[in-house]
Amino acid sequence: MPPAEPEPADPGALIRSRPYRALLVLAALIGIVVSLAGWAFLELVHAVQVGVYEDLPGDLGFDTVPWWWPLPWLAVAGVLTALAITRLPGHGGHVPVEGLKTGGGPAQPVELPGVLLAALATLGLGLVLGPEAPLIAMGMGLGVLAVRRIRPDAPDQVVAVLAAAGSFAAISTVFGSPIMGAVILIEAAGLDGRRLPVVLLPGLLAAGLGSLVFIGMGSWTGLSTAAYALSPFDLPAFDQPTVVQVLWAIGLAVVAAVVVFAIRELGRASGRLVARRPVLLTTVAALVVGGLAIAFQQVTD
Repeated sequence: MPPAEPEPADPGALIRSRPYRALLVLAALIGIVVSLAGWAFLELVHAVQVGVYEDLPGDLGFDTVPWWWPLPWLAVAGVLTALAITRLPGHGGHVPVEGLKTGGGPAQPVELPGVLLAALATLGLGLVLGPEAPLIAMGMGLGVLAVRRIRPDAPDQVVAVLAAAGSFAAISTVFGSPIMGAVILIEAAGLDGRRLPVVLLPGLLAAGLGSLVFIGMGSWTGLSTAAYALSPFDLPAFDQPTVVQVLWAIGLAVVAAVVVFAIRELGRASGRLVARRPVLLTTVAALVVGGLAIAFQQVTD
């Protein structure tokens, strides 16, 4: 007969243990470090955006930004992203069409340069919408690096928990709340009920301290987070639901599901195509994005 599998550790007993309290202290320190790194990265991205699209045209003598201005910068972004994917460890981070997820093990420190280069090129030069996935990778990688520096023989479970704590701290910088960041990552990681408390406590601790550091750095330096933080939209008041509104919601949900499915399948197909010649076709894709932006601007003024 095969040997019986060991009983899983009781999460309550683990949380009350002395080693877990030491882990919480380390999670707090990781949260502070990750938040400082995340703040610096987001400010760098914002500085690149402002420098390239607002300041540089005037510095070169243009009275207004030329219509063709995005094209060369998006081509540069495409080349840098392709080089990060093909030449550096980590392949530039996760594939966006696969969705926001944290499975497959935490990002390793050696992968961070490639991930951050691809993120800086795309975010700074105008190719993608949000920094969530690169920040999660940064938080995980820095969490792993901190654990390995302090205790090289740390168990894999400890490394995984502290990597998750780093990702909690990193993502909370974008959403402006440790709670919102925690909810996003819990959904992405698919944590079950037994493991959730073990990961959630150090994650919230790291995210809470990280948020304080993030807010303090913004206040101390005078650099606003409004350019990249996601805040609730100012929506009109909603008094009461009606049958017509419910029917509209159902219809729009069906349409949204079909559109999202089509976009995802298109993304998968284009991913397989671009993988054949990544440098050339990623650059072409960047130019297509620029062309669409220019067309929208010209049509809508």
